[in-house]
Amino acid sequence: MDSMKLYDAIIGTVEKHIAPIAAKVGNQPHVRAMRDGFIVAMPFIIVGSFILIFAFPPFAEDTTFTFGRLWLDFATTHFDTIMMPFNMSMGIMTIFVSLGVAYSLAKAYKMDGITSAVLSLMCFLLVAAPAQDGSLAMKHMGGTGIFTAVMCAFFAVELYRFMKKHNITIRMPEQVPPAIARSFEVLLPVLAVFVTLYPLSIFVQTQYDMLIPDAVMAM
Repeated sequence: MDSMKLYDAIIGTVEKHIAPIAAKVGNQPHVRAMRDGFIVAMPFIIVGSFILIFAFPPFAEDTTFTFGRLWLDFATTHFDTIMMPFNMSMGIMTIFVSLGVAYSLAKAYKMDGITSAVLSLMCFLLVAAPAQDGSLAMKHMGGTGIFTAVMCAFFAVELYRFMKKHNITIRMPEQVPPAIARSFEVLLPVLAVFVTLYPLSIFVQTQYDMLIPDAVMAM
């Protein structure tokens, strides 16, 4: 009986005090955007996980089981080919997270979701995968860059929102088609991202010999 009373007291406390707070936190735009961003990335993460099973068969290297031996030999011979879908799904999961978080947050602010998502992606690639010798570094496209991707999404959308709210954009005449007008509207936010983040990225690289995601992970 005492245990039942204690259980009821705990449940009552949770429903009265904790549940309302949790509901408010869950409805906060940034928290909701993070949830939506990871939901967007979930199918790619799941597919990538299945690919790993094919690339790393659940058999010992010295197995004599015929099926297991054939699977191990096939996986070893075609490892790079098998891992390509993984590299293009879970291996670049931060791209999907960045796009999803920015799109969701922009929609919460009643802004253009596609433009905000692309701005967020550019922001992330600028600090996490600067092009070298004509190629992008893949190091932080996976799990190590998730926090940076989320922060870049928040930064890009909030900066775009601030500039739009204070009319710091290029406005075209009403005769210009809306799609073209949006392209010019985002010109200054794109420039603002370069002006703010690129010098910061260069500073971190020159002073600490690392990229911003490395610095974030080291904190």
